[in-house]
Amino acid sequence: MDNSWDIFPLVREKLNSLADLFHSPELMIIVLKNGLLTLFIIILTVAVWYFFIRRAPSHFAGSRFARRIGKLVIGLLALSAIFYIWGWNASAFFNTPLGSRLLDAGLTFIIVAVTGLVVWQIINSYLDKKTKQLEQDPNASRRIFTLLPLLRNIARLLLLGMGILIILPALGINIAPLLAGAGIAGIAIGFGAQSIVKDVITGIFVLAENIINIGDWVLLGGHDGQVEGLTIRHVRLRDIYGNLHTVPWGTVDTITNQTREFGYAVVEPGVAYRENIDEVIEVVKEVAAEMKEDPRLNKDILGDLQILGLIELGDSSVVIRTRFKTSPFRRWFLERDFRRRLKNRFDELGIEIPYPHSTVYFGENKKGQAPPARIKLSGGKSEGRND
Repeated sequence: MDNSWDIFPLVREKLNSLADLFHSPELMIIVLKNGLLTLFIIILTVAVWYFFIRRAPSHFAGSRFARRIGKLVIGLLALSAIFYIWGWNASAFFNTPLGSRLLDAGLTFIIVAVTGLVVWQIINSYLDKKTKQLEQDPNASRRIFTLLPLLRNIARLLLLGMGILIILPALGINIAPLLAGAGIAGIAIGFGAQSIVKDVITGIFVLAENIINIGDWVLLGGHDGQVEGLTIRHVRLRDIYGNLHTVPWGTVDTITNQTREFGYAVVEPGVAYRENIDEVIEVVKEVAAEMKEDPRLNKDILGDLQILGLIELGDSSVVIRTRFKTSPFRRWFLERDFRRRLKNRFDELGIEIPYPHSTVYFGENKKGQAPPARIKLSGGKSEGRND
């Protein structure tokens, strides 16, 4: 049996020394003096920490790593002074099996802690620098401000986990059962939180690939609206009626971004069969040219009108498809304004935008004759009968 951790003899020895202390006034005076000196060192340590570290120059106090190293150094110096006051021979203790084990564990802890702090300081400084650069760039994607905190948290958890896995074996703790238990717990949590895991993984890829940003107008998850918020778990959309939809990433199969870089205003006017299509197309081009010359609109029109041709010979109308390139959020306004101008111009030129036409069949009687259909035109100069 390993007796390196058997501390009961040491405890009994200290208790016996403490019992002898109460029988010697001289020793009680020494203990009282050492206690007061210890209290003074503690107060002094706190004062030095407050006035030296917190009141230090901004380039030193602003560094988390420097503050932590300073705190560690001050604490070690204070501890060494307390050991000296009480006359504790540290070298003799560390030559014992227990002291040697504690010394190894302490050195391992210090090395791991310092290494982890150095790595964390490098990562954190880089992320802070990138954040400050992006804050000054008006064209920077807002997804970065969602991903950077996530990357910072992942780095923190990885460093903490690796440090614990290194320190525990140094303390003589077998981590194999812990790893096995953690694996089983991870599997159980994974089965119980599949939807959350799916949301997070999908959200990370969506944000990393810069598919959508805050302010975009998108269609996803059966909703369309403007993106008001992005996290790694869900997206928040505000639709045209002001409703706020929260859509988990795991339920999103397709994302349609309607405001990425530019848009197309697509207008499909329908005219009667009697109209000359070539003349109608020329009228449509004239209206589009007027819009492009309008100083209130021309900055949002990024290209000339495209006539894509006849797309439908309908029951009562001939449909022409047209489009022109626009700035992202103005496509819908320009579509509405184009339709308004076309309606007014068609009315001026007498170009018919027809209602649906229907052919009515009255049937036949047994003699093969159709029943009479009497039509009366109100406001007309004549009336007719069909007998």
